[in-house]
Formats: sequence, structure tokens, C-alpha cells
Amino acid sequence: MCSVESGDLEKEVFGEYYRFCVYLHMLKVGEGSVKSVQEALGLSVPTLAVYHLEKLVDLGLVRKNWDGNYHVVPKSFGILKLFVIVGTWIVPRTLFIAIVFAVTSVVFLTYLPDNEQLIWALIPSVIGLVASIYQTVQSYRLLKKSV
Repeated sequence: MCSVESGDLEKEVFGEYYRFCVYLHMLKVGEGSVKSVQEALGLSVPTLAVYHLEKLVDLGLVRKNWDGNYHVVPKSFGILKLFVIVGTWIVPRTLFIAIVFAVTSVVFLTYLPDNEQLIWALIPSVIGLVASIYQTVQSYRLLKKSV
């Protein structure tokens, strides 16, 4: 396993479409065999899956066990910096901001009948909620487009 700088890692992974797809698949499932990767991505031959998995092993993004299964080593680089990897979930960071704005908006709406001045706090909160939801959807689309 070699030590690769972030810029080289981005070039090696994102520069090759299938390699990026294999890495994203491995991030989602956590571990898998050559056959499972080939079937999940619809690759024509298993040697293509082996090639990209071995390249990911060389880059330190995947480990190979004695039984031939591969396990992902989650790393955040390139486009993946916009996401948080939680177990097998790949979540846009903007989702957490949307949750904060949603909670804030609900609290302001709850107390709005008692204090009408809260409308001035509610308006930016709702604008922030809409903007962060929009960015979250765009991030998901960007990830889907990559796969």
C-alpha cells in the first residue's frame, strides 16, 4: 500500500470513471467480493472489477482480506469532501444545516403567535432552510450523476 497525496488520489480515483464507481459502491456496502462488485456495477468481465479493486488497494482506499474479500477504507477527498460518510450512508453535509434551519423555523413558528416580532427571525430561517434543502438535493444529484 502506497502513501498518495490528496491531489494524486483525486486524479487516480476521479480521473477513472469505473474506479470511482467501484469506490462509491464499496463505500455504500462496506465490503464485497469481485463477483459482487461486478454484478452491482454491471461490469462485463470480472477482471475489470479486479483491476479497479487492486488499484484501490494500491491507493490505500480498500483492503484485501485473506479470503479474497475487499473492505473499504473510508476517506474524504475531492468531491467526497462535500459528504459525510456514516457507516454505509453517504450524506451531504448541507443536510445537517437544513436540519438546524428546520428546527429553528419550527421553534419560531411555535412562539410566533405570542410574539409577532419573531417574524423577522423566521424569514431568514425559512430562507436558510430552502437554500440548504436546495443544496442538499443538488449534492445528491451530483453524486448520482457520478455513478
